[in-house]
Amino acid sequence: MISQYMNLRSIPALLGVAFMVASLYQFGGISSVELVWFDYTLTTEHAMLVSVATYVVAFASSKTRQFANYEKWEQVLIAAGPILLIGHQYSDFIADLIATEGNTGPILGFVIAAVSYGIAVGK
Repeated sequence: MISQYMNLRSIPALLGVAFMVASLYQFGGISSVELVWFDYTLTTEHAMLVSVATYVVAFASSKTRQFANYEKWEQVLIAAGPILLIGHQYSDFIADLIATEGNTGPILGFVIAAVSYGIAVGK
C-alpha cells in the first residue's frame, strides 16, 4: 500500500521540491530562503501561497483528480494538508496548536502536510 504513494510519476519533481521547501519554511524547518538575483526573502505568507498552489496543481495532475476516488482515511489526510497550511498562517487557534515548546508541533505540522501531499499525488 505504501508503494502506491512513493511513485510521483504524474507530477514534475520540481513541484514536489517547491512544496517541501515552502512547507519547511512555513513550519520553521528552514530559517531563510533568499533569491539573491531578485533581492527577495521568502515570507511565511508567500510560503503558504506556494505550498497551497503547488498542492492544488499537483492534485489536479494526479491520476484520480477526484476526491471521491480516495478512501475515507485518505480524504481526511488530503483535506488536513491545505487546512493546516492555510490555518497555520491565518488561524490563531491552529498556529497556537502548532507552536509548542520545542519542535514537536512544527515537525508534526510539516509531516502531516508532507504526507497529505504524498497521498494526494501518489494515487
